[in-house]
Amino acid sequence: MAGWLFLTPILCVSTGLHKFEALVKVVYDLEVAAYCGLTSDDVIQGYRVVHAQIVQDGGLSDGEVDQARSEAWQAAHAEWQNRGLGGFRAWCAVEGHIAAESLRAHAQSH
Repeated sequence: MAGWLFLTPILCVSTGLHKFEALVKVVYDLEVAAYCGLTSDDVIQGYRVVHAQIVQDGGLSDGEVDQARSEAWQAAHAEWQNRGLGGFRAWCAVEGHIAAESLRAHAQSH
């Protein structure tokens, strides 16, 4: 998966990202927030809102949803592993907080 996808803010989901890729991005953001210890009720609720919207709007099958989850988990896990001992702190300080805030914003808008 292209690295740029993970840098695209979650708020642009409606601007034409393929729905499967958008779902991968949302699941990746939740995984990053979880790895960084940044999940909260609002983050999880925001994830659920966006997840449901993407699946419904995109007409994604259960198989596609499972595949997106798998790809996102593997990407987040690989990023965490690539950071090395203690290197994940900067990743969490930047990407982790962006992911958590983006998901949290969706919970607060509903």
